[in-house]
Amino acid sequence: MRTLILVTLAFLGSALVVDRAWAQVTNSCVPVPATKLESFETNANVIILKTSTAIGSLAGNTGNLGIKCREVTDVSTGRKEQGLAIEVAQHGDLLIDYDEIPSLINAVDYLSKLDMSATKLNFLDASYTTKGGFRIAALASRRNGVLQFAVRDARSTLAPVVFSRDQMPQFSGLINLAKKTLDSARE
Repeated sequence: MRTLILVTLAFLGSALVVDRAWAQVTNSCVPVPATKLESFETNANVIILKTSTAIGSLAGNTGNLGIKCREVTDVSTGRKEQGLAIEVAQHGDLLIDYDEIPSLINAVDYLSKLDMSATKLNFLDASYTTKGGFRIAALASRRNGVLQFAVRDARSTLAPVVFSRDQMPQFSGLINLAKKTLDSARE
């Protein structure tokens, strides 16, 4: 009987000392980089050289867009990638690889020409998204007939930067100037 009491007391005593166990984190994987420019961030034990040139900015109704040319180099191998870094207010830099720039230019040109004649329905929402999450959209309703443009990080819930149709040529011009700047750096 004495043994039974000692075993019971030992069991109860150990139950008081034991701390709760925490569940293991099962999603510890780092997301795969969406762009070639982002992939340099995963390189370890090497020097990564990032250079940029500011091209210009566009003031929207809800914030600013800053456009820069970006070049990233792995110093140990000499491997380079180029593209754009578009700073969207409060979102940070959204990276666009060099090989995505022509399709971005085509998308901006298409969205610039869009109007409500594209549909018989009441609302229009056309968008283009790059691999790195840069999203530009044209939004309109038949009721007010005003077409607005919004730029945001597709991977975020932060508010977009909104600008007017009159500002689209300036935005397009900045993207084209950035491409020409990168083209001359590649020669």
